[in-house]
Amino acid sequence: MPQGIAYNNKDILMKALSQLYQNKSLSVYGLNIPRIKRMISTSYPAVIANELRDDNAFLLEDNTLYIQEYESTIDNDECFIKYMQYAYLLLKQLKVEGIAVKKIVIGVIYTGDILEAPKIWDTGAISVQIHQVFLSNFDTHGIYSDIKKKIDASENLSDEDILRLVVLPLTQPKKASKQKLIEDTVVLAKQIKDEKQQLFAIAGILTATDKFINRKYSDQIKEWIRMTKVARLFEEEKIEAVNKARRETRREVQNETQKQIAQKMLLKGMDYLNVMEYTGLTRDEIEQVRGLARV
Repeated sequence: MPQGIAYNNKDILMKALSQLYQNKSLSVYGLNIPRIKRMISTSYPAVIANELRDDNAFLLEDNTLYIQEYESTIDNDECFIKYMQYAYLLLKQLKVEGIAVKKIVIGVIYTGDILEAPKIWDTGAISVQIHQVFLSNFDTHGIYSDIKKKIDASENLSDEDILRLVVLPLTQPKKASKQKLIEDTVVLAKQIKDEKQQLFAIAGILTATDKFINRKYSDQIKEWIRMTKVARLFEEEKIEAVNKARRETRREVQNETQKQIAQKMLLKGMDYLNVMEYTGLTRDEIEQVRGLARV
């Protein structure tokens, strides 16, 4: 099992984040790109997933593929090669869905550890240019205080407030500082009155900080999320969809069995009214079976 949020535990987080990011702008991070159409699942085949798992991927309104990465260290060649691999895998995934990608944009959000980094990687045959966000430039205390005041005053939070809260722990430069701020922001997010916004914020924080968060603490928060009313509704929806599919399958099997019985009865010369009464099939269904029986 690769480190990080396991895929079978990401259902609720993905559902929450998909709803959060839909039709939203990432301009709050300084990214001048179209609004998000939908979030893309990054569950690559198991053989690849152990080595590759990007942080977020989005399809934008103009069918641009936007790949978002969080980095706390710089390894120029390795990072840019990794971004190209993500792009390749996502392009294949979207092609299967019948989506023609217009262009690819790679956004790299650097944690408070990084003050500068190369923007272009040029090997001659291949050139990659990224959009950069340096969280070291964000006012950690100011953002936290502003959001806390709104929550304490029971004010509604904007989409921008939630997106700021999601990346707030990454504005700190050291792992210990990040972990403390993760815990502080989660505590703050739990005080959000709107239950959906509350879940969106905490799910977003867990996903954004997945490379840095203490695993034991992460598991505790995921269990807390699982018990929330909104998360339970998501789970109910998923279970209901599975149960509905099973019911449809059972109906199809039962219906096919009834048709086989009806065919045998008709071949024995039994009246179709008796066949209808015994099998529960409609007259049209009996007529279809009668046609097959004659053949």
